[in-house]
Amino acid sequence: LRAAPGDASCRTELARAAAERGEGSVVRQDGGLAHYGAVRLGEPEGVVGRLDGVLARHAEALARGDGPALDRAAEALTERGLLLFAAEAHAQAVRAHRDPRAARMSRTRAVALARRCQGARTPALSALVLGELTARQRQIVTLAAAGLSNRQIAERLTLSVRTVGNHLYSAYTRLGASDRAALPWLAEQPDQRSA
Repeated sequence: LRAAPGDASCRTELARAAAERGEGSVVRQDGGLAHYGAVRLGEPEGVVGRLDGVLARHAEALARGDGPALDRAAEALTERGLLLFAAEAHAQAVRAHRDPRAARMSRTRAVALARRCQGARTPALSALVLGELTARQRQIVTLAAAGLSNRQIAERLTLSVRTVGNHLYSAYTRLGASDRAALPWLAEQPDQRSA
C-alpha cells in the first residue's frame, strides 16, 4: 500500500489501518471504520453497501453466511496487514462453512493469526475458541490448560485417565490444536484479555 500512495483505495486502506492503530482518522466522512465495527461484531446486515473494498467483501460474505467468501476476505485482509480483522473473518467462516474440514482449516488460520496479534481477544475470536466443545471437553481443556496432568484431571473429576485422554484428543481435533502447548491460549476466558 505504501508503494502506491497516490492510489485512492490505497489511501483509504492506509487511513483505516492508521485509525485502527489510533494514529489518525478515517478519511471517509460516513464512518467507514465505525461501520466495519458492526461486521466485526457479527452484525453486517445494517452496513452492507456502506463499505468498500475488502471490508465490503467481508460484510457481504458474512451477511450471506458464505464460508469460502469469508476465507477469501480474510486472505485479502491478511495481504493488507490487517491481521486481527483477518483472524475475525476466518473465525466467522468457521460457523458459516458446511464442510467440517473447511471449518477446521478456518479455525486453524484464525488461531494462528490471533497469536500473531499478541493473543488478542474479540467477540468473534472468543466465540471461536471453546464454542464447539461439549461441556465435559471444555471442563477438561480448562484444567489441562491450567497445567494439570491427565491423572490429576481424572482424580479431580472422578474419571479414568483414559477418558480424560480421549476427551482431550477430541478437543484437540475440534480446536485444530496439536497438543497441550496451544491449550493455555485456547482456554483463556475472553474477559481476561481484551483486544
